[in-house]
Amino acid sequence: AVHNGNWSLRLVETPAGKSGLRFRLLGGIRADATFDLTLDPQKPLVVFGTNGVSRKAAELTAASHYLTFTRLSARGEISFEGQTRAVTGEAWMDHEYSSSQLGAGQVGWDWACLQLRDGRELMAYRMRREDGSTDPFSTLAWVERNGTVHHVGPTDFAWEPLGEWKSPKSGATYPAKIRLTTRDPETGRDFTVVVEPLVQAQELTGAIGGIPYWEGACRVMDLEGRELGQAFLEMTGYAASMQGRL
Repeated sequence: AVHNGNWSLRLVETPAGKSGLRFRLLGGIRADATFDLTLDPQKPLVVFGTNGVSRKAAELTAASHYLTFTRLSARGEISFEGQTRAVTGEAWMDHEYSSSQLGAGQVGWDWACLQLRDGRELMAYRMRREDGSTDPFSTLAWVERNGTVHHVGPTDFAWEPLGEWKSPKSGATYPAKIRLTTRDPETGRDFTVVVEPLVQAQELTGAIGGIPYWEGACRVMDLEGRELGQAFLEMTGYAASMQGRL
């Protein structure tokens, strides 16, 4: 069981006749909203990286142990403005702990997790250098329907910012959306999607922790505008370099 303020996550018993893990997530956002969700993993636990180590830079200290359930069924209740409603959906659980996240010349990172409607997932992160280029220790991983993981390096995928959104609070300018291109291991053909925020203003302004950065819910579209899935996007180091802050 893990607790942080009024948030908690713990293992709970599964129904009779069923096996596997089940989690209960409880929490709230100030006095505005509360939630009570039951989460059931739909795929085995994924350990990203090589031999359990996810490298972030040339320095050996810039590495993490990175565990993920890429698809969990979610159901429960959300209360907002005095009204409680039943909800269902899908979730993604990340757990990453590290010695350090940045190497010399890096200012931040862009990270995304995609849940595709065909039952597969993508995880990608781009370690961003001072000149805006992608560090060689960036990676993309496909998670197949059976949970098998395929990693590729930065030369096998492209992360392209599309447009700009400027925060009225921090003054930071973030990509308005991104285009992600890689090779589909199932078809052998190029695979290109646009990750588009549901709302542009999803910046965390640094009121808690002192570090402004952007993270939020997105839709995944193909180049013809058809929706292929859902995503979560995180972008750091746009308000100021993350060097020395982690």
